[in-house]
Amino acid sequence: MNFVIIDDHPFILEGYGSVIKQNYPNSQIEKLSNCQDVYQYFANNPNAKRTDIVLVDFNIPSYESQQLKNGIDVSNFIRNIIPYCKVILLTAHTEKIYILDIIKNAKPDGFVTKGELTPEYLVELIKTVLNQDKFYSDFIQKILNDSLNDKSLIDDYNRQILYLLSKGYKIVELDKIIPISYSAIQKRIAKMKQVMNVQDDKGLVKAAIENGYL
Repeated sequence: MNFVIIDDHPFILEGYGSVIKQNYPNSQIEKLSNCQDVYQYFANNPNAKRTDIVLVDFNIPSYESQQLKNGIDVSNFIRNIIPYCKVILLTAHTEKIYILDIIKNAKPDGFVTKGELTPEYLVELIKTVLNQDKFYSDFIQKILNDSLNDKSLIDDYNRQILYLLSKGYKIVELDKIIPISYSAIQKRIAKMKQVMNVQDDKGLVKAAIENGYL
């Protein structure tokens, strides 16, 4: 069994590696700490194509020249090279906006927040994914299930709008960043205000934070 672990914290790399070695003593483990390492390993190393399973952190140093910015980009990059490779994505983020982006854009075989992870849980996660089953933690699955009840809050553009508003952008600036018209953005914001039962933009951002979207 061939594993690749991707994380920019050496302690985490060693910890995950130790758990894997205890349970898969004959395994080969490659440890990478950033997107540039990922690109060089998978693009240039013939042995990389033997990888069975990858554990990747969402927040890792980017490699802009190859458009690898985070764990989502890395997951898709690896799958393009090794379609059969299983990808487990790990994140310290608990905000819904990040969780839903990862599910939609990375489609990981396994997905757990780091706060939930224990050695035993990691073993269960790996075994489940290797048995061809998806493994989303209870926390991740609840966010996904809750979001399905309200399509307006899991729409890609709506998540971008919420994120930009939370960073202090004005509505009149958003159509320069998001590829939809100003009037379409206004309609989307109005719909989200209705869903969250608020009256103004500040209230929308506050409600999004209180409901875990930001």
